[in-house]
Amino acid sequence: MKILDYIFAARPMLHLPLWSIYLVSLHYHLKLSGESFQWQDLVILAGTTLLAAAAYYINQVYDVGTDRVNRKLGFLQGNFVSVGGLTALYIALSVAAVAVVAMLSPVTLGIFLAAFVLGYFYSTPPLKLKDRPVAGLVVNAVGIGFMVPVLVMPDASVHNIGLLGWDNPLYFMLAVGSIYLLTTLPDREGDAAAGKRTAAVVLPRMFVLLGALILILLAAYTARRSGHELLSYLALASSALILVNLMLRKAALELAAAKIPILLLTALAGYFFPLYLLIIVAIIFAGRIYYKKRFGVIYPRLA
Repeated sequence: MKILDYIFAARPMLHLPLWSIYLVSLHYHLKLSGESFQWQDLVILAGTTLLAAAAYYINQVYDVGTDRVNRKLGFLQGNFVSVGGLTALYIALSVAAVAVVAMLSPVTLGIFLAAFVLGYFYSTPPLKLKDRPVAGLVVNAVGIGFMVPVLVMPDASVHNIGLLGWDNPLYFMLAVGSIYLLTTLPDREGDAAAGKRTAAVVLPRMFVLLGALILILLAAYTARRSGHELLSYLALASSALILVNLMLRKAALELAAAKIPILLLTALAGYFFPLYLLIIVAIIFAGRIYYKKRFGVIYPRLA
């Protein structure tokens, strides 16, 4: 059971945005280039998973107090895992993530090293970028929304990286920025009590929602301009959820506005790569069993 505790402490469901962004970006890149899914793509997905797991481990070490206030599922709070264990795994997985992509292009390795640095300073003092309104937004938008799409070219170099088409990374950068702003809303009371200065803490709720709306509408425009109609529709659906939140004030709706776009993107990635959809179903099924037995709660859930 202890091994399962550390596996689920890596927050598998929170990896969905990374995997889905990569796979959707990969689909459009393969369609443009005429190539097919290669072993390098598995290497990048594996490295991304390891690096993300490491980031979630170190985040929990430094966010244990705030997670308790926000009533989040606490692996550390319940003594299911230890600070020493999470720290050791953070180091091991970070090294492993960089090592597995070292065989690929220098650009790919550089992106992973940059993501590692961002992930470290995102959670750890004295910077703790996640607790700053602008820095938190930028790190998520760039670190996830921009860097992950660029990784679809494992042989990328300064000579051919432009073949990806910059509209794709720009779309995800804007979309991730919008979703990040939405995720700060449900935690605003706990974050304020812990002295954090997230967007939802320093700005009125309406301003946060308007910022998220502007970003997602820009994402929809970017996708439409580049001929990615499905991505444009996804962004417009997300904007409709934000508009509902502007008219109504309910915590469940705030959670739904942040989660449904990820669900839609995951469904799109599963449509392009059916095996991925089966993997996600298996993860959800396993998670339901684990969290019910370990914590007595139903997770994952939409709201």
